[in-house]
Amino acid sequence: MDRARAALAAGAVTACLPYLTLKLNWLAGGHLGIPEGSPLRDGGAALWSVNALTVAMDATVLLLVLALVRPFGQRLPGLLLGLPLWGAAGLLGPIAVAFPLQTVTGVLRSGGGSGDGDPGRLLEGWVWTLVYTGFTLQALALGGLFALYVRRRWGALLRSPLRTGAAEGAGAWAAFAVAVLAVLPAAVSHTDFALDGGGAGDRRIVEATFAAYTVLAVLGTARLLHGGTPRSSRTRLWPTLITAGTASAVLACWGGWLLLGSLSGGGRTVGQHDDRAAEWTYAAQLLAGLLFTALLARALRRRAAARAARLRAAAPRAVVHRADAPRPATGRTGSPRPVTRQAGVPEAATPRAATHQTATPPAATHQADAPRTATAQAAATSRAAAGRAGGAGGGPQPGGPPAPRR
Repeated sequence: MDRARAALAAGAVTACLPYLTLKLNWLAGGHLGIPEGSPLRDGGAALWSVNALTVAMDATVLLLVLALVRPFGQRLPGLLLGLPLWGAAGLLGPIAVAFPLQTVTGVLRSGGGSGDGDPGRLLEGWVWTLVYTGFTLQALALGGLFALYVRRRWGALLRSPLRTGAAEGAGAWAAFAVAVLAVLPAAVSHTDFALDGGGAGDRRIVEATFAAYTVLAVLGTARLLHGGTPRSSRTRLWPTLITAGTASAVLACWGGWLLLGSLSGGGRTVGQHDDRAAEWTYAAQLLAGLLFTALLARALRRRAAARAARLRAAAPRAVVHRADAPRPATGRTGSPRPVTRQAGVPEAATPRAATHQTATPPAATHQADAPRTATAQAAATSRAAAGRAGGAGGGPQPGGPPAPRR
């Protein structure tokens, strides 16, 4: 895992360098990769601000990579790390799907894909290929690093069953209905452009990708709010959560990005629609993506709290009723018996007996004097026997020692 994490981090950093190089050159007044007559040569302050913002966003990717591979990243608050990753997934998700498809269709047509515009009018052809290849590699590398990070920090929660047996309340379903109504204009617009037979092939692929993400956001969020069916009792939480979360981030981030480009005028330079109807569509898509994301975050937070409560409730029982723990010996009243109690000794006298056990046998402390004591006792016994014999004859025997008194 350490080698995989290091390889993914190196790939993500390498994929950021071409884009950062181009953007820094443009901010400094250079025209690397911009052909003569392109509107990008005279974009004004609005385009310069957008370029500066994208440089900051790509530099944030480097910080994310550092947080995902270093130990301090495990101690960061989840929200501090989750928001940038949510934004990266939302902005890079469509590119990681649409650009490979555009490349394949371009090779099949033998005409070459051009990305999001005409390279002869905006950028050189190699710029589109270099930049969008880097974006695709960034998406794959960040996705792999995020998967390893989540597995270590929140793996148990994401591996929990999708089915909880209880659906969300009426308030959550009302917010879901509002989000569906808000995203409906954008879904219709993406579907219409994707099915337009007269449109360019690259544009149709992009619109079809956005339409697919819209459907995934709606269906994934609905499935998570519903809590799953009995048939999905073995289904894990993480596939539905990641799919719905990425799709919701795509709606919110691209809706906000297109709205920003339309309001600032920077989108007009690259051929973006900026009429009033388009701005309302972008705003509604942004609102829908935020609502879907909020519903997912709420459901995930409730699941985490419920799981933590179950673990706290099961912890005391696990300690008391461990299968390998020996049961204490109990008396008639059920209270534990003292360890020092001996057979035939009352419980009340047990502590005192246990306290004075070492002082009871005095001979045990004088084992070295045992032979001498036995000899003295034998001599005293013989003298007592002689005294008894003399007493039977009327007095002591002549020459014998007086009998000792006991």
